[in-house]
Amino acid sequence: MKLEQQIINYALKHEPQEICGFVVFKGQEKIFLPCENIADDPENYFEISTDDWLLAHQYDGIVAVVHSHPEGEAVLSTADRQMQVQSGLDWWLVCDGQIKQFRNVPHLVGRDFEHGIMDCYTLFRDAYMLAGLDFPDFEREDGWWTSGENLYLDNMTKQGFYRTDDGVKVGDVILMQVGADVPNHAAIYLGKWHQVLHHSPNRLSKRDLYDGYWFKHTHSIWRHKDADHLNFNGIFNDLAITH
Repeated sequence: MKLEQQIINYALKHEPQEICGFVVFKGQEKIFLPCENIADDPENYFEISTDDWLLAHQYDGIVAVVHSHPEGEAVLSTADRQMQVQSGLDWWLVCDGQIKQFRNVPHLVGRDFEHGIMDCYTLFRDAYMLAGLDFPDFEREDGWWTSGENLYLDNMTKQGFYRTDDGVKVGDVILMQVGADVPNHAAIYLGKWHQVLHHSPNRLSKRDLYDGYWFKHTHSIWRHKDADHLNFNGIFNDLAITH
């Protein structure tokens, strides 16, 4: 039986309680290491004992922490995100008979800027990953917009986005043109108080009002073809930590 199906079956067997455990390396093989959920309210929370954490570390590497949301959303909760960042590990979430894999990334607000490593595309990519859709990363030289490249427009449709003119909605990506001939900055529309999430050079990632300067420099608005099937609460759950 494949690893993911083994985990899904284990989760179904233990409903309505949340299951927990690890995916670990045993030699070159990935295996599922189930753990007892010692939370006081195992139908709504999970907790892994210190002994089970120590046991997981005796294997040849931890791939991910695993848990389930039997009656919940297929995104990490605010508490999940807090614990994930503390753990420094990828997390796998079982929900609705599927497994969602979430890379371990820093919280969305308060990141230091480093082009190509922690920049506006990184924030865009990580936010969408938390909403349920992960995009590939790619190398990009600082100042690419001055050397004839047009990275955002060249890649948006490849990743399933289409340009829209019917007004901005939560989760839409707003491309901006800041001191360049091509769009070179991206923000995610949050809706609440007409805010966007973005990361500018030499600043911490933050929420900003989408008006004035940013509205003036807007190039275009893009929406993913599967936007109706994404759960942008995954973004808001993380932002709730850093309000």
